[in-house]
Amino acid sequence: MPYILNGPWRNETWGARNVYDPYARLAGRRLNGGTIDGNVPISMTDVPRGISLLVTGTSVIENQYPSQDDLANCDYYFLGGHTYTVSDTQAAILTAAGYGDYLTLVV
Repeated sequence: MPYILNGPWRNETWGARNVYDPYARLAGRRLNGGTIDGNVPISMTDVPRGISLLVTGTSVIENQYPSQDDLANCDYYFLGGHTYTVSDTQAAILTAAGYGDYLTLVV
């Protein structure tokens, strides 16, 4: 029976320069136009970013920004944030690697 894979993602904080900065909340940036109990600007919010899963044999590697070479060098891949129909074998590999929470059995 096939499974549906909803690709994993994580929230990331983006800085005022519209570039991902893992320390954006720790950098002491001003809340321009925002207050503690009011609107908070985009520079202080989390943006969901997909995490790609690259599968080679039975090993699964997370890669947030895979290159064309990364994709060409693996057996198959699932781009982050997308929905895929996967086979029983692929589902077993993903479950063994700890990604079973992202799978839904199609009945």
